[in-house]
Amino acid sequence: MAQHLVDLSVLEQLAQMPVKKRRVVLGGLGKGELEQLLAWPARARPQQLPPEGDWFGWLIMAGRAWGKTRTGAEHCNWRVATGRSHRLALIARSPADVRDTMIEGESGIIACAPNSLRPIYESTKRRLVWPNGAFALCFSSYEPDLLRGVQFDFAWCDELASWHQPREAWDNLMLALRLGDKPQVIITTTPRPIGLMRELAMDERFVHVRGSTYDNKANLSQTFYTEVVARYEGTSSGRQELYGDVLEDAEGALWKRAWVDDTRVWTTPDLLRTVVAIDPAATSNETADETGIIAAAIGKDKHWYVLRDISGRYTPRGWAEAAIGLAGQLKADRIIGETNNGGEMVEYTLRTVRANVPYKAVHASQGKRARAEPVASLYERGLVHHVGGFPELEDQLCNWQPLTGDRSPDRLDALVWALTELQGSTGRIGFYG
Repeated sequence: MAQHLVDLSVLEQLAQMPVKKRRVVLGGLGKGELEQLLAWPARARPQQLPPEGDWFGWLIMAGRAWGKTRTGAEHCNWRVATGRSHRLALIARSPADVRDTMIEGESGIIACAPNSLRPIYESTKRRLVWPNGAFALCFSSYEPDLLRGVQFDFAWCDELASWHQPREAWDNLMLALRLGDKPQVIITTTPRPIGLMRELAMDERFVHVRGSTYDNKANLSQTFYTEVVARYEGTSSGRQELYGDVLEDAEGALWKRAWVDDTRVWTTPDLLRTVVAIDPAATSNETADETGIIAAAIGKDKHWYVLRDISGRYTPRGWAEAAIGLAGQLKADRIIGETNNGGEMVEYTLRTVRANVPYKAVHASQGKRARAEPVASLYERGLVHHVGGFPELEDQLCNWQPLTGDRSPDRLDALVWALTELQGSTGRIGFYG
């Protein structure tokens, strides 16, 4: 794909000049000007340089290998070098992503910094320190609560669309971004259709930059194009991964957002039966999956209603107390627990909290796609209603692509168990019966 000259870096424009003209231009430059050609402003494409004007956020949604990481790293070093920032936050999906990509990666902050301003990474303190005293603290979306009690004048958020707990981490960051006269944030991400990304894409406080893999073709090997890009070209995934388009429905997903949005309600009819379903996580450490806890009911109109989603990262006793508390609050008939991973662990844990808890164990004899398809069909027919909004659950439903081998996520699994249990229900058993 050809690029217009205004979309090219200074060096790329020089490279496209006729040889004689290029020699004339370079021959007229002094030593200092020649050295500047090696600096980032001359190497960067215009869209990779800081936007002009008054902005709070700089949102870069672009395809793979566009140069997002390099842009974020260079911007951090520039802010520190010019004294614009002294306390920075670096946030990625996991601690390893912050370290391996944002800090120590080939296009990371350390590699991009000049020798005179090269920072030192203090891993035990989760901190990056520049020679002039400025520093950045490192965070991951797996531990959003660590963003409480801290404050910054700038933040770089990398691959936000893939964050584990995007809403919690983002909200906590916004409360921490309060130092200086003009705190700012840059987001570098390949887009995915999650609720938070759609909101930010419409936020007028942000300068929005879109780009594709092809924008950076001059700096990528031909092998990358023949071996990687060719696989995606012409596919829906290619629109997202190469061109940076936000796809409303993931290719191959069983659920569509329109099915959820068009049937959403804020009140329910009289309910015949309510259940709480648990999809327990195997561990409770900082990088563990969440435990899915979903409450759903069937109404007198023979439609199904999703009432609550209190999924999260819990200890075993924590999720047992949360599920039992929710069941009591909603007067649910019973708690449904999946036994494939935990065996009798779910029932045992629940009964340590309440001995006579009404409980039903369910075991998966089919594959996850086979279990999920009948439930997705209920949504397609307009028979399932979300009572209010459940952005994390809805993102999981509409992003899960079973044909690609994606492992079904926690909230989705709990929802499937709850609605499967309710199919055919006509009466109420009573949680306290």
